[in-house]
Amino acid sequence: MLRRHLIATAAASFAAPALVSRASLGQNLRKVKMGTAFTSTTCAALAMPALLKPEGIDLELVSFPSLVQRMQAVASGDVDIGNGGLSATMQLATKGLPMQILANGCDGGWMLLAQPSIGGWKDLVGKKIAVQSGSIGLVSLNWKLKQEGIYGKVELVYMDNQDQPIPLMRGDVAAICPFEPYAALAEKNGWGKRLWVPYDSPMGKTNLGFVASEAFVKKDPDLTKKMVAAHVKATQAIAADPAVAIDTTIKVFKMTKEVAELSVKNLFFTAESGAPFVSGLKALAKMMIDDKLLEKEPDWGSFLNLGYV
Repeated sequence: MLRRHLIATAAASFAAPALVSRASLGQNLRKVKMGTAFTSTTCAALAMPALLKPEGIDLELVSFPSLVQRMQAVASGDVDIGNGGLSATMQLATKGLPMQILANGCDGGWMLLAQPSIGGWKDLVGKKIAVQSGSIGLVSLNWKLKQEGIYGKVELVYMDNQDQPIPLMRGDVAAICPFEPYAALAEKNGWGKRLWVPYDSPMGKTNLGFVASEAFVKKDPDLTKKMVAAHVKATQAIAADPAVAIDTTIKVFKMTKEVAELSVKNLFFTAESGAPFVSGLKALAKMMIDDKLLEKEPDWGSFLNLGYV
């Protein structure tokens, strides 16, 4: 049932750049808005409306190209809950906007690709690299540039993920660091080659969280529990059947089967939120502080609310 629902609703769910309205599910269902992204790391969100309907919840998916906008919408209450970029979530949480991580969202999902003529990191000196501002991709890239001794010797150009492949194809940038399926799109078309598989930093594959504002959780813990349960179940379903993510990527992002298959190999769908997840989060915070992207670590006692998992 989940697989059929994902494939049937994929195109409609992400066709519009803003709010995606669902068909009327009855007047007695509770309306809940969930922020999500234009990346295949959030494929599991498409299964959640079907899981929540029997719980009396009409879930609307609201899609944002910018991860910062998505987390600002969660913090302000414009959406109730969301798939959150963990770097952006930490930034808001340490600036007086109480946010909570409720579960792991998805691991991995990004890649560093360079033009075919680039032989190594030293060849990037003086050249441009496209990356999404405020993203985990940026944090990991900064770490790697330091490791290679070229930090500050390249020009970072901030672009949303879907905007990165074409400039690489045209030669406007020497490398890109996008999330899937845009990394696979550039690689499969020969516009770029893998220069770095970016999971050897202290934070590893840490990427996405299932996130809510502290006010939302306190106001309705029962609703929070149902949302987390649906997220976990949807994530487990898509992890168990890679064909779901492949078919969803084809429908949602208008990708070829070959691109979709390659992108899914770089996605690690999981809701596991134990010690390894927490360790990755804390390593991410330290990396962001080193980059001056974060002034201090969040208050872990209130920031992490993983008991619902």
